[in-house]
Amino acid sequence: MKPKVGLVGLGNAGLALATPIARKFAVIAYDASEARCKLAREAGVEVAANVRAVAQQCDILMLCLPNPAISRTVLTEIGTAALERKLIIENSTVGPDDINALLSIVEPAKARVIEAAILGGVHKLAAGQGTFLVGAADADFAEAKPILDSAAEKIFHLGPLGNGMRAKLVCNGVAHAVMVVLIEAAALAAAQGIPMETFYELMRRDSGLTRPLTHRFGERILNQDFEGGMTIANAHKDSALILEVARKLGVPLFAISAAHTPYEIALSQEKRGGLPILDYACISKLWEAWAGVSFGSK
Repeated sequence: MKPKVGLVGLGNAGLALATPIARKFAVIAYDASEARCKLAREAGVEVAANVRAVAQQCDILMLCLPNPAISRTVLTEIGTAALERKLIIENSTVGPDDINALLSIVEPAKARVIEAAILGGVHKLAAGQGTFLVGAADADFAEAKPILDSAAEKIFHLGPLGNGMRAKLVCNGVAHAVMVVLIEAAALAAAQGIPMETFYELMRRDSGLTRPLTHRFGERILNQDFEGGMTIANAHKDSALILEVARKLGVPLFAISAAHTPYEIALSQEKRGGLPILDYACISKLWEAWAGVSFGSK
């Protein structure tokens, strides 16, 4: 018989998660929506009558729910007896403090909690090509890994509990901010008659959207190599020109406008001798000073 895995939450991510796992494990799941339960049954997932029935049949329980309050409610509803010595995998996106709150609920049952935050779209997840950001003790990770492997293309074990969600929130922060920047830039392009297909092609090229990551962060910031390249003064100049064009066209820029401020600060410091005349990737030095961190990979 296939080992049994419990899953509470059959929304888009939950059902996508259940689909590849059900190929190797017997998945017993529950969702408050009968429509989602029907879809799960069609995908070969057994649906239980309630959350306690799920936990009673499985040693490993996965949570894929809309918010941390629902995760807490579910574990409380299951109760100490049904959670006895279980391993709970939180797949929802929550904060590190929320993970600690879950841990406090299950500790009387001597149960354990790990986090396996999901990165990427549901289509890849359903195909068994998801990415998981895991925070867990080594023994708990080893127990959960065969299940995660069945749905994963890549698993990052990032150390102790909390680190998985910290990394997920950073990734989401980038995605959400870049989304605003892209929409602002597309609006500015459209207002000037640049076709959206051309805008998309420009952004998807190596010289477009990925260059700040691969060149300026990967090659310059990680290696602390700022010699040559586009100076802070030139970056500041171009940024100011972009804002002026947008003002004349009446295109609102929120993220791009805010991003101009660090260049003003960096240019002011450069003029006072605080920053040398280097590639504008050296604005990272501002955050090293402000946050007390270091970006160099060495």
